[in-house]
Formats: sequence, C-alpha cells, structure tokens
Amino acid sequence: MTKVFNFSPGPSKLPQVVINKVEKAVKEFKKTGKSVLEISHRSPEFDELLNEINLNFEKLFHLPKDFNVLLLQGGATYQNTFVPMNIPKNLNLGCLVTGTWGRKTAEDYSKIFNNLDVFEPRDRELETYLDKEYSGFQNIDFLHLTSNETIEGLQIQNFNTINHKNLIIDMSSDLGSYNFNFHNLSYVYAGAQKNMGIPGVTICLVKEEFLTDSDNPKYLNLKLLAKSNSILNTPPTMSIFVLNLVTNWMLEMGGIDYFQNKAHEQSTEIYDFIDNNSDVLDCKVENKFRSKSNIVFNFLKDEHNKEFVKLAAEKGIVGINGHRSVGGIRVSLFNSIDDHMFDYFMKYFKNYVIGIK
Repeated sequence: MTKVFNFSPGPSKLPQVVINKVEKAVKEFKKTGKSVLEISHRSPEFDELLNEINLNFEKLFHLPKDFNVLLLQGGATYQNTFVPMNIPKNLNLGCLVTGTWGRKTAEDYSKIFNNLDVFEPRDRELETYLDKEYSGFQNIDFLHLTSNETIEGLQIQNFNTINHKNLIIDMSSDLGSYNFNFHNLSYVYAGAQKNMGIPGVTICLVKEEFLTDSDNPKYLNLKLLAKSNSILNTPPTMSIFVLNLVTNWMLEMGGIDYFQNKAHEQSTEIYDFIDNNSDVLDCKVENKFRSKSNIVFNFLKDEHNKEFVKLAAEKGIVGINGHRSVGGIRVSLFNSIDDHMFDYFMKYFKNYVIGIK
C-alpha cells in the first residue's frame, strides 16, 4: 500500500504510533485473550481506560475540579439538540455565529428554545463582540460559540476575553491544539475525529453547575449521563480506546504547549507564503481570526484550484480541496501533521506557485 499525506478536515490523520498500538490491540487487548473490539464496557480493563482518560484530561487541560469529563455519542451535531434540552426553558440562550457550523447550531437551538438571541457580526464587528468591555450579552444566561469554523477558516482562540461567564463552546476542530482556561466556560464539546481520535465519541467537558435536574429521557438527561460515568448504555468502546491512546501520545509529545507552538509555526509559514504571493493567491479571512487548524484560501484563477488538487494527489497529498460550499483549497493542520509532512506539502505548494507565474 502506498502511504499518502492526509490533510483531510476530518476524520483526520492519526499518529503512526497510535495506529501501531491499535493494530496490536485489535489482535489482543492487555493479555485478556480478547480483541479490544470485544472488550466489555463493564470490565475492569475498560474502567481503567476511563480513569486514565480522566487523568490525561486533567493533565492536558488543567481541568478544574468542578468539571466533569463525559464521553458521549452522536457527534457534535447531536449536541445542538442535547445542550438546549438540558437548559431550563425559563433562561435566555444566545448564539454568537461566525460561520457555517455556528449558524447550523443556532438554527437547531431555535427549534427547541424560544428565548434565543442570535448575534451574527459582520467583518470587523466581531472584534467588538470579543472585547471584555462589550455589554451586549448581559441578558443572556448561556452563550454558544464555535471556536473554529472549518469551512471559512475562521478561528476565535481568545474566547476567554468574552464578557460572559457561561460560555458553551463547540471545539470540535481545535480542542487540544492551544491552551485556554475555564473561568468563563460552562460546557465544552468536541467530536474526537480532528485532533483527538476517530469518529464515534464526543468529548464533553461540563461544569458541575450546568448539571441541572431534568425530566428528559435517559440519553437526553445530562445529569444522569454524568452520574453514570459515560456508561449509561454501551459506549463507543473502540473510539474511547483510541482517544486514550491519542491523549497519551499528546502528553508524550509535550502536552498542549507543544501542539500550540507547532500550529503557530506551521500556520504562520503557510499564511506568509499566501500573502507574499497575492498576485496568484488569496485568503479572505482577517489576519487576527485566521484559523491555525484549517487554512482556507484560493487561487485567483479557478482552474489553478482544480489543477493544484489534482497534481497534489499525484504526489500523495490528499484532502486539500475546499468545502463544496466555498470551493478553493483547505489545508488542515491538526495535531498529527508533523513537520516532515508539512514540509513535503510546502515544497509542492511553492514549486506549483513558481510554475504558474
């Protein structure tokens, strides 16, 4: 099999060391005589796995004592239903929309919650909403934000400056790639298949105060799920196993500091190259909000976009075509994109641009 350089926006590339451990565990898991695919979620081995994940999250994210780690199913899209159904209906809910995924969240919230305010800033207005002096969220009890819009390539890492104490953050595409604190967060969630593993498990970091009593059915009852330690029903055991391997790998690499520095260096290099070749390339995202996870740009001539993707595939570079709704190019720089892989892409990128000038 010819190995490719996978820059897909998700499911993303896994570290080879993780793949090797998965291969071994599929044959036999911890001398149990069983494959990891067969392991019971009620077994001591799986309980040990859950405990290790909790410890890893405490180390990686400096998780406060009043936050719970939940490993749920349904993906981030399911959270658009799950979250508002676990907020008392007499409260006010808000959505700060900066792109496609945040807009989809607001649309779903509006079908469940009558008291919904949607804030959709235009261009430079976004900076105003992020200012710690901004007072427009005073009447909102919980405010939702998507930290990284993968389609548009727009990222807000400084959500800790937002003048609101109960943020709900969808971090599906950038959890684990930079440091943040929890002082104004109530609920953080992320599908694992970008930085943290494979599809099937959704990571939820939930403040204790957010766990309110509810008459919801069991799997829509957040407090009940938290009390069950993520095993109210059979969880996605394989996805959770891979999540554990990835968090171990992240710690071995140096923790989130390492990935934050890597993302900064790689994204800076590629954005500088785009800006320095503005006669053939264009990135429409304002500099301060450019994503370090998903680099979205386009060639000024559309035929170059198509040719660039086609020739890249011939060199083993895959997953760089832009989302179907916007076109162009999208290069995803998730945690597993090492320097060798990045340098290989940049060499091709630079040679292609030289060739069309």
